[in-house]
Amino acid sequence: MSVFAVVTAAGSGQRLGADMPKALVPLEGRTLVERAVEGVQLVGVDGIIVTAPESHLTQFETMFASDPTVLVVPGGSVRQLSVYNALQQLPALAKRLGTPLDNTTPILIHDAARCLTPSKVINGVIDALRGGLTAVIPALPVTDTQKIVEEGPTSGIEKVAGQVDRSLLRAVQTPQGFHWHTISNAHRAGFERLQNTGVEATDDAGLVEALGGDVHITSGSPLSMKITTKIDLVVASQLLTRKDLMESLLDS
Repeated sequence: MSVFAVVTAAGSGQRLGADMPKALVPLEGRTLVERAVEGVQLVGVDGIIVTAPESHLTQFETMFASDPTVLVVPGGSVRQLSVYNALQQLPALAKRLGTPLDNTTPILIHDAARCLTPSKVINGVIDALRGGLTAVIPALPVTDTQKIVEEGPTSGIEKVAGQVDRSLLRAVQTPQGFHWHTISNAHRAGFERLQNTGVEATDDAGLVEALGGDVHITSGSPLSMKITTKIDLVVASQLLTRKDLMESLLDS
């Protein structure tokens, strides 16, 4: 069964303190987006669409010009629109590669910022989709105590209003996986809602949930950390240079 992926890479590098799109930031000699694309290629996907900032579209296209299985498309003003744009181009890419989509074709939606995601996490999502589930997300149990705070203006000090049972919480990662029919319908409805109300979904699974669809969780990994700040980049760099740490986390 064919598998396709969308790699979102249109975000800015502002929180990372970079003067370039975050996906172009180097990590031990290779950009985040190159590492993310290679990560999904290792599990044998048929084609990948990378969303890129329009300001750096040519740079992204040049980066993947030698790989006919990768298509670069302009991202949108928010992540949801970037993914929507990519999904609109996916049928044409699949047809060009000789593997047209059907309703149950697994589609992975992955963040370039989670470029160290292990193959076993990605394969876990794919296997669940091939087993018949229509929406699957990798996640880890939440280990920190979770507090609810009162709404209102903040000045650095907030008032606790309650506590959440963390045993019922999961920290969601990517790639999130879906059957083609499920995610195309969910994003179409989400696009209409965004246009009409301005309400943006925080992740792709949320769009499925909004239509009443079931979403299931597979095992995530500490290595699927999202590189957002300078500290994250330092941690990721250390992981890549410490084979012992990488191996221990891969086994966890």
